[in-house]
Amino acid sequence: MLDLAAGGGVDPSVATALTEAITQEAADRGFFQVLASKEVQTMIGFERQKQMAGCSAEAECLTELGGALGARFVMGGSVTKLGDAFQLSIQMLDSKRAQPVGRSTRLANDIKSLRQMVPFVVAEATGTPLPPPPSRVLPYSLVGGGALVLIAGGLVGVNAISQEDAVNRELARGTQPGTVIEPLSSYERESRTIALKKTLSLVIGAAGVGLVAAGVYLNPPEGGSRPGGVSVRVVPSGSGVAFVGVFP
Repeated sequence: MLDLAAGGGVDPSVATALTEAITQEAADRGFFQVLASKEVQTMIGFERQKQMAGCSAEAECLTELGGALGARFVMGGSVTKLGDAFQLSIQMLDSKRAQPVGRSTRLANDIKSLRQMVPFVVAEATGTPLPPPPSRVLPYSLVGGGALVLIAGGLVGVNAISQEDAVNRELARGTQPGTVIEPLSSYERESRTIALKKTLSLVIGAAGVGLVAAGVYLNPPEGGSRPGGVSVRVVPSGSGVAFVGVFP
């Protein structure tokens, strides 16, 4: 695994962190014995690196590097900032055949989102099985539970409004001659009960909104679980604007 190239205003420390994440992910998948960039530099030596720096093409460089290490597969890539988006691109080359095994490109709004896509990027570039999609049981449960709580709060509120309306109608009838109504203390108790129900309705509704919001926040992004999705942004270019991103 070679160091990712940092381009387009990306801090080198970001490229280093993503390189380490990709190296760890490739090793954890268990399909390859992975050599990190620092190990590669130690094995081939400074002079050999200088000799290979003059190769004419990226594929030729990777092939020569693989041959020097005795490694069949060499993986490298870049992380670039395009406007306010970040793009991660990696490829794996079969050094014996001088042919690419796979390539992967991802576009994200921030580095954190890009980091979450690393398992899918590694799977695509190495031609290995995709990781299982993230579980959505918890976020869906929170959204469903929040919706039920909202309904319950709404029912309590409707009941309070209906009860208040009934009391108002009864008091209106009490103004007519000959009509018998309950003592004033009875209506005061009902008024307090209605106010309590209204407050309870608001509290239950707020709890429901909180549960729904938590479910939406915890729901994994579709871009991570569906690597073939479309991710496109408009960024400024030298002659105007350009569309950049990942297409199926």
